[in-house]
Amino acid sequence: MPEGWDGTTRDPDEVHYEISMKEDERLYQEFVQRMNFNKKKMAGEVKCHKYSRRRPSEGWNFTVEKLGARGKRGGGGGWKFVSLPDGSSRPLNEMEKMYVRRETPRRRRKILP
Repeated sequence: MPEGWDGTTRDPDEVHYEISMKEDERLYQEFVQRMNFNKKKMAGEVKCHKYSRRRPSEGWNFTVEKLGARGKRGGGGGWKFVSLPDGSSRPLNEMEKMYVRRETPRRRRKILP
């Protein structure tokens, strides 16, 4: 027996309740973080006006991913850049790099049944 143990155990329902409360709080915080990210509140770049959603007069910019040597995406050798409407290209800016990093899913612990 461990030293200082008085011989009582905690109720399993109490333990499961505490674990589920921690899990709920963590999932809620992740949801709020992702919602703020999707609203672009993180960088102060909120675009909700109806005219900001229209096609720009010069055209759209597209993010292009060039495949790697073995035809792999992401960590397999490909890289991304932005193709401009005039046919030229430029590297990703900080906001676009943040979106690329966000494409990879987060590892999560298994939620108890």
